[in-house]
Amino acid sequence: MTTRSRILESAALEIERNGLTLFRVKRVASEADISVALLYSYFTDREDLIAATIVYRFEQVLLGQAEIFTTPLRDVNTTAQLRVALDKMISDAQDPARDEQRLLRIDGISFAHHNLTASEGIARAKDQASDQIIQIVQPLQDKGLLSQGMTAVAFARIWYALFFGQIALEGEHALSINSDSWLTALHVLANAVVA
Repeated sequence: MTTRSRILESAALEIERNGLTLFRVKRVASEADISVALLYSYFTDREDLIAATIVYRFEQVLLGQAEIFTTPLRDVNTTAQLRVALDKMISDAQDPARDEQRLLRIDGISFAHHNLTASEGIARAKDQASDQIIQIVQPLQDKGLLSQGMTAVAFARIWYALFFGQIALEGEHALSINSDSWLTALHVLANAVVA
């Protein structure tokens, strides 16, 4: 692991433990086992370090989620295989650890709105994840496995929104739904998009 990566990992842990308000550069340097002076040879200031860390973690989470999203879809050649793949995707997406990753991502996005470095890095990560997803999903349309009128891009956007956006709707409010009802709805949707 490079020194820069070690710093970013340590900074990510600092954000997870203490949040952005209590983020301390000295703790990051200590965790990375380097001096504060060496840390600042990689980053211009505290805000630059935070921005780079948010982009670093966002990339890890987003590309990891994209991998979870696409792995079951690889080598799908029949509608039966697509249904099995969608069941696997739905199951994997409901893992509670993924909720924690999504929450961290949302925190990062809110910071990124105020920081050009972070917002540009997040935009690059979204582009990369989108490219990764469409490369796997486009063959489903090409093979005629999606329902009439369902394009690869629409399919990807629906599932992307469900998997990456659902954490924003967690909690008790008018749109709350219990886990069993949510899973049933996801399976109904999955069956509807398969030819």
